[in-house]
Amino acid sequence: MTFPEIKFSGTLRPTQQEVVSIVKQQLRDDQREFYIVAPPGSGKTVTGLYLWAHTFKCPTLVLSPNSAIQSQWLARTDLFKDGDSDVDPSLLSSNPKNPSLLTSLTYQSLTLPSRNSSDFETTALQSWVDHLIEKEAARNPDEAMTWITNLREQNLEYFQTRFNTYLKKVRDAHADLSGGLDTLHGSSIANLRALKKQGVQLIILDECHHLLGHWGRVLQGIHEFLDEPYIIGLTATPPDESDHDPKNWERYDNFMGEIDFEVPIPAVVKEGYLAPYQDLCYFTRPTDDELGYVSNTNKALLDLLEIVSRGDSETQRMSLPDFIYDTLDKRMLMHGPAKSWSEYEERASNISWVGRAYLRSVGRELPAGVPPLAQDQFDAEDLLEYVTPCLERYVRLYLMMQDNPQLHALAREIKSKLRMLGMQITETGSQQCASPISRILAYSKAKCLALQPILSAEMNVLGESIRAVVVCDYEKTSAVSADISHLLDDEAGGAVAAFKQLLNDEQTDQLDPILVTGSTVLVDDDLRDNFDAAAKKWVSNSQYKVTWEWLDVDEFYLMQGKGSDWSPRVYVEMITELFQQGITRCLVGTRGLLGEGWDASKINVLIDLTCASTYTAVNQLRGRSMRLDKDVPQKIANNWDVVCIAPEFLKGLDDYKRFRKKHGRIYGVTDDGVIEKGVGHVHAALTEIKPEGVESSAAMLNQDMLSRVPERAAARALWEIGKPYLGKSQTSVETKVEIKPPAMKGRGFPPFWYAETPWDEASLTYAVSRAVLRALVETNVIRTIRVEDTEEHLTVNARNGGYVRVFMKNADSKTNRIFSEAISEVFGPIKDARYLIERRAAIGDISMQTKRPKWANYLPDFIGKYFDYEELVRDLEVQLVMVHCVPTELARNKDRVFIFLKHWRELVGPAEVHFLQREESQEFLQSARQQGLVPTEKTHRKEIFT
Repeated sequence: MTFPEIKFSGTLRPTQQEVVSIVKQQLRDDQREFYIVAPPGSGKTVTGLYLWAHTFKCPTLVLSPNSAIQSQWLARTDLFKDGDSDVDPSLLSSNPKNPSLLTSLTYQSLTLPSRNSSDFETTALQSWVDHLIEKEAARNPDEAMTWITNLREQNLEYFQTRFNTYLKKVRDAHADLSGGLDTLHGSSIANLRALKKQGVQLIILDECHHLLGHWGRVLQGIHEFLDEPYIIGLTATPPDESDHDPKNWERYDNFMGEIDFEVPIPAVVKEGYLAPYQDLCYFTRPTDDELGYVSNTNKALLDLLEIVSRGDSETQRMSLPDFIYDTLDKRMLMHGPAKSWSEYEERASNISWVGRAYLRSVGRELPAGVPPLAQDQFDAEDLLEYVTPCLERYVRLYLMMQDNPQLHALAREIKSKLRMLGMQITETGSQQCASPISRILAYSKAKCLALQPILSAEMNVLGESIRAVVVCDYEKTSAVSADISHLLDDEAGGAVAAFKQLLNDEQTDQLDPILVTGSTVLVDDDLRDNFDAAAKKWVSNSQYKVTWEWLDVDEFYLMQGKGSDWSPRVYVEMITELFQQGITRCLVGTRGLLGEGWDASKINVLIDLTCASTYTAVNQLRGRSMRLDKDVPQKIANNWDVVCIAPEFLKGLDDYKRFRKKHGRIYGVTDDGVIEKGVGHVHAALTEIKPEGVESSAAMLNQDMLSRVPERAAARALWEIGKPYLGKSQTSVETKVEIKPPAMKGRGFPPFWYAETPWDEASLTYAVSRAVLRALVETNVIRTIRVEDTEEHLTVNARNGGYVRVFMKNADSKTNRIFSEAISEVFGPIKDARYLIERRAAIGDISMQTKRPKWANYLPDFIGKYFDYEELVRDLEVQLVMVHCVPTELARNKDRVFIFLKHWRELVGPAEVHFLQREESQEFLQSARQQGLVPTEKTHRKEIFT
């Protein structure tokens, strides 16, 4: 069959053109797999269709994770022409039984597993036995089988859970070896035969990050069955190796290969193809009932720790500190004691660290020959981090091994308490599990209460144009145990609870919210009649066969759909269109339905109440608000996170840690106009504040976030859309500078005769940074720029709260790294310094004062005043205000040090350097520390997009 002359009727964007150019080049290099990463809204579908029509020109199979995305591929062919006509519908297919030139299917249609389970049970059981022996939970197969048999008799539910884990591994391994095709349902096999007959030569894998499980295993076999056609993998959210099973990752990596091209989100925003956004957050505290439970659980564990920290003469129980001391002292490994501490530390790295940390926390000395932890190795902020592994070994290897029912009871109590904190002790160690405390914070009722101040602020600014979406993990959230059923009822933290909260407030009720999930549609009672009329009109214009009835449920109505076409795909499509029109201005829904593949261009407020923190899930969710709105060219979206904290309790910062992890790989625009990756782009203070200090700043942060709501135009301007950009990531340094010690009275001025303006954080940072950069260039540490050009390469921006950002423009990665390290050293705490340099400032004040010549004082005042004049009066004294570290690269020899000193004196002020190998210099540093004349604020390196 001759491929028709199908052509794209539009113009590719610059990033799309770049993708096509790269694929063409790699085709010339005989590459057969292509892996493209591009954000939602950047035109992945059009790019894929362009490659089909213009580059590959062959029968093509497109696979997508759901029917919504599946249909988009065929719908987007309306942007292509076959000569002067539209693309012939007969060339397009969504029917796996009847493929065509472009066939768009779901992954499920080709990978449906057979319902007939193979006899893998024996192999799974043997795998479990082997695992127990390997982990030293059993000494031989008989002992392992006895343990498994007892578990089945005593706790069938837990046995089945564990057995299914091993069974899944065996089945997955079989699929790996067989290519997975012999595990497929008959319908999937029939579909594959039809595709092979069609002669598919290209497979486009949309949202290919889904190929880390069953789909990925089977697709390897499908690829071989179809005679190894070309592969194009497309995704907005490439998976992270650390989030997945190593074997699954290896298979995915082998199949997809390295990323061939990644379109960064900031680039697409700057080019004007995605809407800009600002990331905001709102902090809450759990309700009183929730706090009471968290407090009691916290106290129960601390009380238990107190008990096990002491031995018991009645039961002859060894205390936890004695057990850990004994463990480190004997240094036992699987095959006997370690020959040295270094061997033990290498082969038992976890207990060698947590054991020492625990003994240090309880004030216990270490055994002979065990080195203490260095200060930077010990972080006592999270008690559970080092206590939990110690308790786990205490339970498994001591309490459970004793022939004493009382100690077994204590072991069960410890297990129970640890489960409440998210740690489950198993037969071979410990693993994380769902923590009721974490769940309370994640789905706290207080989070729904935060919808009111957020949406009220947004409504006051946006008025009728507001289109808000509230996304939750579930429609309803079931409690994890009876202990917290009174705190987390069936609706707590779910979409239904959020929906009801909106109805309960007079202002947010004006949004006429609708709840839409995979099984339910709820409509505000005020909206029912208007919605019903608009929905009927939409249905009459569509080809769907649906009807519905209304069930009155207090303040809202339940939509009960009927008809052969009634399904989530249809009613989501309908409600989305009515949302776009403004019939409703707020949707409440679940991540599964309003996430991947869902499209509504008018969203301008996104409130995330989910627990999503993986890069894949977060990017999918945020992509919903970044679509351009043709009716609002100046669109900018506000993306809100609601975070619940109780830092005074164990696990009380879990939701905050999730929030930090979520933003760890996200770019956003900052208050100084820089596009930064990490939580610092939400607020500069979130970089500096330690987790336990967040609560004291929460009210200030909330107020600051709400104050940004009216500043949409200013936030959009920070993105500099349409202006030139380099398109690369680099490092910046963020610091908080002290101009002078707080105890010194007066202001700090540059110590030069001509200075009339006091230092501020930005001007002082700029002067120091110029001195550093000039010295690095003059000493040839940096060779890529000239001394006279240093200023044009330097950027220093002031941020809110006294923070200052420093980075180099138009610099290569090596130059940027050298400069960033030097700036971090000079502004950071003094550590392992070779040389110190003084910083002096003129302390006092400069003011304009009215003066009169002495002789004019003899004249009458009404005449003498005509001779008055203004004079600048300097009441200043140059003083030592700070001592800084000379950067390592500039401290390597005396010549470099004095070049740095020369530039420092010219730009910062008079100074001397001190060589710390001299005794008097050590004394000088000690004196400076005592007077508070050394930097104490840490510097932070941030990844930015320029």
